[in-house]
Amino acid sequence: MSKIGIETTQNVHLSFPLASVGERIAAYLLDMVFIGVCMFFIAMIIGFLGEAFEIGFVFLLPLLFYSLLFETFMNGQTPGKRIMKIKVCKVDGDAPGFIHYLIRWMFRLVDITLTNGVAAILTIVIGEKGQRIGDILAKTTVVKTNHTMKLTNTILSEVPENYQLVFPESRKIEDKDLELFKRVIQQLKTMNDPVEKLTFGLKARAKVMEQLGMKTEMQPELFFQTLIDDYNFIHKDL
Repeated sequence: MSKIGIETTQNVHLSFPLASVGERIAAYLLDMVFIGVCMFFIAMIIGFLGEAFEIGFVFLLPLLFYSLLFETFMNGQTPGKRIMKIKVCKVDGDAPGFIHYLIRWMFRLVDITLTNGVAAILTIVIGEKGQRIGDILAKTTVVKTNHTMKLTNTILSEVPENYQLVFPESRKIEDKDLELFKRVIQQLKTMNDPVEKLTFGLKARAKVMEQLGMKTEMQPELFFQTLIDDYNFIHKDL
């Protein structure tokens, strides 16, 4: 399974499984089916109402921005991508913004439309980060979500009534840091080599301890979970 190494803004190195070419093609074909179904029903409605061509164009226009609209409002996914459990993310680990989705959408013309997808497939296969031309320019890629989205509820979990704050330095934690902690925990859970797991965990813990100005010998996985619990405790009444 191909993976992409991501250096986060907190200088913690994470890796995520890249979506395969087959998964991306399948997602694209599913989206084409959805677009085709929408066009069919729109054509039926227009024919039934006997509206002018201009009215039909207004109904069909949003389909031209299909991927841009869905990726913007569905957190990097179209319906096809959601079914295939893949999504767009930035190569630095942050969530893409509208400008990144816009660049990807604009270069679909070169990557897919004008070259029948050949340009996209070649650049994805040849490159190390699973990027088509639009991804390269937008600094994005497409990863599997069934690896990165299993711990959503961990951040939102409630803490016991008698919970005591473990690290006072947790007050320095920002919302954006929680996603990093979640990803580190997930990566630790997926590592089978104990030496690699310990090395990664200690390095990640050291970087975050330096950022927060703290020291502890707590095991890395428990350390990051405790930071999440502390954050929930601090903000539970806000």
